[in-house]
Amino acid sequence: MEFKRSFRTIALLMMGAVSLTACSDDDDDEPNNAPEEKFNAVLVVNSGSMGQNDASFSVIDLDSNKVYNNSFFKANDKRLGDTGQDAVRYGNKIYIAVSGSNTVEVIDGKTFKTVKTIKPAEGYPGSPRDILAYGGKIYVSLYDGYVAKIDTASLAFEDTVAVGPNPEEMTIANDYLYVANSDGLNYNNGYENGKSVSKIDLKTFKETSKIEVLINPCKLASDKSGNVFVISMGNYGDIPATIQKIDKKDKVTKIGEASLMACYENTLYTINAPFGATTIDFISYNTTDGKVAKENYLNATAEELPSNPCGISVNPNDGNIFIGSYVSSADYTSDGNVFEYKADGTFKAKYNVGVGPIGFAY
Repeated sequence: MEFKRSFRTIALLMMGAVSLTACSDDDDDEPNNAPEEKFNAVLVVNSGSMGQNDASFSVIDLDSNKVYNNSFFKANDKRLGDTGQDAVRYGNKIYIAVSGSNTVEVIDGKTFKTVKTIKPAEGYPGSPRDILAYGGKIYVSLYDGYVAKIDTASLAFEDTVAVGPNPEEMTIANDYLYVANSDGLNYNNGYENGKSVSKIDLKTFKETSKIEVLINPCKLASDKSGNVFVISMGNYGDIPATIQKIDKKDKVTKIGEASLMACYENTLYTINAPFGATTIDFISYNTTDGKVAKENYLNATAEELPSNPCGISVNPNDGNIFIGSYVSSADYTSDGNVFEYKADGTFKAKYNVGVGPIGFAY
């Protein structure tokens, strides 16, 4: 997720502090979460800015199109932490990775009150990034070079496996967990150790291989057929962000250029909006053959399109597309927006949320 955003690109890391405000002048009187007994909602992780302790999450009630901002703070009377990254709902709990605070915040799925704040012990690898759930466990990539397994009963770190430097997003396919090893902190040396995706056997929780890809892999997704897709972000200069397909035999094929992506069934939705770009491409691909499905999958006017996308997700319940966006390429201090589109690409709604909406959970 990303924010998915945030730490996701070096360019964004260097931007200034951000702040959070309400959705509108009337929102201060709203309850701290979505209406009771209504769970047709999406939770949006707003990254905030590194070092500012201002990560938050917003809740969008998809039935009423109403937004509830700062929901964690209103439920707990404390801030979520520094640099929110991603979230996943599993059972009756929501797990949120907060990288700068080095925590996984576990909250009740209805009240949003904290159940437990999981923090690695001293000397344990940390800096949570991406998070997902599978088979009764929570998996989180740790920027220190590991993937951790969290037990959902004890809500404690159960095991870790070493991968590559500065791992980012993960996905699960074919009973394996894949994680992108970005080497993101080594940008001065051209991400020279960031050229692989680690493949982890979930039965043994051991790394079985490193799949060679282009430099600085950050984004991962998979389809229902077991194909894995990775975006290597390049160097944010003369080496562009590139999509690669990894098949079940670990063969890697380049299929296009993009900086964000999300997969739904056998369609890969991509956004190509590299830092400093003057145009944005919204291209979808057929994941089976890797060919372009639509040159522009969004049916929207210029006003209905995100100007500075920082996250994309697809609602698994109906196929609707959600795109998070900053308000402008030079403004990382204002609240952002989330744009929702129907499965056919028709614009549905625009929501005012927090700064840096990069992670989504349903």
